[in-house]
Amino acid sequence: MGSNRILVIGASAAGISAVKEIRSINQGVDITMITDEKYNPYYRPYLTEFIGNNRVLEKPNFFLNPDKWFAENRIGLVLGRRVTEINQPGKYLLDEKGEKHEYGKLILACGSRPFVPISGALEKKNVFSVRTLDDAKRTSQYATGIKKAIIIGGGLLGLETANSLMGLGVSVTVVELSDRILPVQLDAECSSIMEGILKKAGTDLVLCESVDSISGGEVATGVILKSGREIGTDMIIFSIGVRSNIDLAKNSGIKTNRAILVNERMETSEPDIYACGDAAEFMGKTIALWMPAVKQGKVAGSNAAGRTASFEQEEYPAVLNAFGTRLYSIGNKCLDEDEDRVKIIRKSDEAKGDFKKLFFLEEILVGAILIGNISDGQKISVGIKGRMKHNDILKMLDLQ
Repeated sequence: MGSNRILVIGASAAGISAVKEIRSINQGVDITMITDEKYNPYYRPYLTEFIGNNRVLEKPNFFLNPDKWFAENRIGLVLGRRVTEINQPGKYLLDEKGEKHEYGKLILACGSRPFVPISGALEKKNVFSVRTLDDAKRTSQYATGIKKAIIIGGGLLGLETANSLMGLGVSVTVVELSDRILPVQLDAECSSIMEGILKKAGTDLVLCESVDSISGGEVATGVILKSGREIGTDMIIFSIGVRSNIDLAKNSGIKTNRAILVNERMETSEPDIYACGDAAEFMGKTIALWMPAVKQGKVAGSNAAGRTASFEQEEYPAVLNAFGTRLYSIGNKCLDEDEDRVKIIRKSDEAKGDFKKLFFLEEILVGAILIGNISDGQKISVGIKGRMKHNDILKMLDLQ
């Protein structure tokens, strides 16, 4: 039976995408998913919103598939079980309860975990990071009724969390190591615009600073910055990125770097084993976003099912909906405007709070930032993928 079984470790974007593709190709193969979470697979990007609004659970698309979907598609789902060992020679897994799971093909969609650089920080009663639904539930419960919170990290998830907490009436301070917020998604000009929006909403921003330590005992009372400044708080949330879950693969002899190394077919260094999503590293990159995880899962599932498919690297947008505005960022924004090959187009409507910035290299659209009205986002994504020229994209967006 094991030789006709495809096992998938992980049941988020990449894992679900993989099993859907497998089943669409092969109706007879046995498929089993194993996840250490106790909930049916859900839409992880909703977790920061959940912190400020528990009714997110009621959204029809919060859970990726209803219970009956797994039964109808004959997909086994093992919840709340952590895999502890991959035995390659025997082609089986062992879980934490000692149960053996045989496989013919194996897909590692085991995701990532939050990066928390201060040892023991999460052992404190009021220090959190949010990666799972249980994390979000604990964070939301503690946030109810407190006055002040510190969020460490001024990226997308940190700002989404800040927005949710402020919706609960919590005063929020964001501590960011860079000299500006969203340093990965925005250039300096657009960071400044977003900072103005956050400050107007009441967010306190502390830039060019990192946290050296946490004050207090079992309950944190504040953070001490590298500069020596101390900021008091009722709650701390770390949101400074993730690290791929590679220990299981590494311990079984699968080649890893920052994540599990894969080729364009999502094949690892070992036969019949694939990796995708946050756990995978392709061409030196790990992309911790929902959309590429879905695409990588589809490729891994296709190849595991016997149909050749390849993953193509492309630009993926980052989107933020918080503080009364929306943000869309994609592509290369690190261009020197003084270079002859570079052209940058700006259009703003201060009354509406809208700002567009398009980046061209040798007349080809390579990046864009939209603040406020982001309805042109899909067109811009198509333009970047199609390497549209300056005049063509301006005409399409009615900017001439």
